[in-house]
Amino acid sequence: MMPSFPVIPRSLVVGCWQLDDRSWRSQSESDIFRAIDTYLALGVTTFDTADIYGRSETLLGKALKGRDCKVFTKAVFFGDEMPSSSQVRNKIDNSLRNLKRDTLELLQIHWYSPDLDFSEVFEQLNQMREQGKIQRIGVTNFNTPMLEKAIALAPICSNQVQYSLIDRRVESSMQPFCQQHDIALLPYGPLAGGYLSKKFVGVETPPRESDHARSFYYSSMIKAHGGWTPVQEMLTVLKEVAQKYKKTMVQVALNWVHQQPGVVAVISGLTLSRERMSLNAEALEWQLAPEDVQFLSEQSTRLFEQPGGIYSYEQG
Repeated sequence: MMPSFPVIPRSLVVGCWQLDDRSWRSQSESDIFRAIDTYLALGVTTFDTADIYGRSETLLGKALKGRDCKVFTKAVFFGDEMPSSSQVRNKIDNSLRNLKRDTLELLQIHWYSPDLDFSEVFEQLNQMREQGKIQRIGVTNFNTPMLEKAIALAPICSNQVQYSLIDRRVESSMQPFCQQHDIALLPYGPLAGGYLSKKFVGVETPPRESDHARSFYYSSMIKAHGGWTPVQEMLTVLKEVAQKYKKTMVQVALNWVHQQPGVVAVISGLTLSRERMSLNAEALEWQLAPEDVQFLSEQSTRLFEQPGGIYSYEQG
């Protein structure tokens, strides 16, 4: 029987890529632990990380040991060679040690090359699930043919994909496939790395931020979807809708993603600002009217191109 997606008290998941100080501005452990305490106090109790996010798993292990929360992590496989069974086991065991947990609530597989046969990896994951080291298996950035193959090999409960008012590649085939097979969508990047916010209204060109992952990831995504001019138009639309609801533009953008078919929760990156934490959590506690969801979708369709499928241009 396919395991259901882990129940989340609040539908906001804290993305912890931001704890990787190789890609993002370095933050002190005390500030990070204080932020995590604040999230928990606000009722946000689910955190998403990965084995390649630098110190992220280790910091979460320290901060969350023995606390009532959920941690989702990823095992990431790059390159053009199949990992051995021992390499797969070592990855999972390392994550368990780093996170100081006996079992992983959700272990997500990121597989870079769609041309490799990953059946042996999923066979190993099934064994570790039977051993209790993994509760549920998900994937991240799998395209539709890859996911179709994966569900024949293991009980896949979720696919983590980029999804925002700018990037809607998931809708072409992945979204209906997931609905058909009861697979949850877990969107990341709902704010396009923060670009869908008041901060960038009227900014003529996207800033160069060498200490911020936005500069090398989300800027290239925006370029692939039509460039900076349509982003500015989308910000004008978001501002209009936000004023109608007396909400922030960020809240409207998050709420739109949360209401899309098959979406069970939305990942938003960790912040040290208590105000932003609170506003992000509150963004999913109300609903845009159906006509406003449709209006935002129509404007997005008008403004942005949707080249390729899930993770297509990222793979080069």
